[in-house]
Amino acid sequence: MPNPLEEWYLQLPPFTRLYTTGVVGLTLALKLQLVTPFQLFYSYHTAFGQGEYWRILTSFLFLGELSFDWILNIYFIVHYCRELEEGSYLNRPADFVWMVLLLCTALLIIAPYLGAVFLGDVLVIALTYMWSRHYSFININLMGLFTFPAAYLSWIMVAFSSVVENRWPVAEVAVILLSHIVWFLSEEWPRRAESGGKRLIYAPRFLCKLLHQDLEEGAEAEQDQPEPTPVEEHMPSDIPLPENQQEYAEPANDSSHGIKADELDIRGHASSSAVAQVDMSQTLHQRVPHSQS
Repeated sequence: MPNPLEEWYLQLPPFTRLYTTGVVGLTLALKLQLVTPFQLFYSYHTAFGQGEYWRILTSFLFLGELSFDWILNIYFIVHYCRELEEGSYLNRPADFVWMVLLLCTALLIIAPYLGAVFLGDVLVIALTYMWSRHYSFININLMGLFTFPAAYLSWIMVAFSSVVENRWPVAEVAVILLSHIVWFLSEEWPRRAESGGKRLIYAPRFLCKLLHQDLEEGAEAEQDQPEPTPVEEHMPSDIPLPENQQEYAEPANDSSHGIKADELDIRGHASSSAVAQVDMSQTLHQRVPHSQS
């Protein structure tokens, strides 16, 4: 009989399972004093200047010591990342991974200006904000106290932590604004009429192939689309279109210069109209005298 915890763990989608494993593993290493926070923090000088590139990864895996905040962050990762992978990004693993990579890259860029050396907390806020935008129609009940739309979840989290820690949440607000830009360009903008259906942020071709995702409509996908084949018009141009939109056949080829009514297979009222026009043109041709030289 399978272990319920093992079964639950294996049912997690790939990114959620991998990220949760990394966070738990790093926390256990800290608890066992195998590593210290000094070896894990991120700074541009130590990561790129001294070649300690692992700090880029460990800064996102570090959520602090085992505490209530740590458990809450793990819950957000497991719950909201899982819903994103299995819901909004279902069958779009490359787009999901690309979104996470963009968020991480942006956080690494603004980290020196925010004074942040550990980026795990802000990444959780960014992912939670992405979930809140995709599921803004859901109402959330906070510990039975009050109910609010999911779109305000990240803001309420920031306000709560600001009150508890008695500080201005400058970094958290900057992360929410940054996440909103990524969400708007990748998800909201293509839905608007003025966008023409084009996505400004989409996974590159190699990532789609690596994760077995079909290319979506975008700048790269549009290059592979064949040009539309022009449709040939089979309707005779010399026959007026009848009001009742009836079908009629093409006229047979004739070597003579005139058009005879019996060569047109026209049904209904269109037949009599076409014959009358041909007869009238022949009568006028016979009555008009030839020009004298």
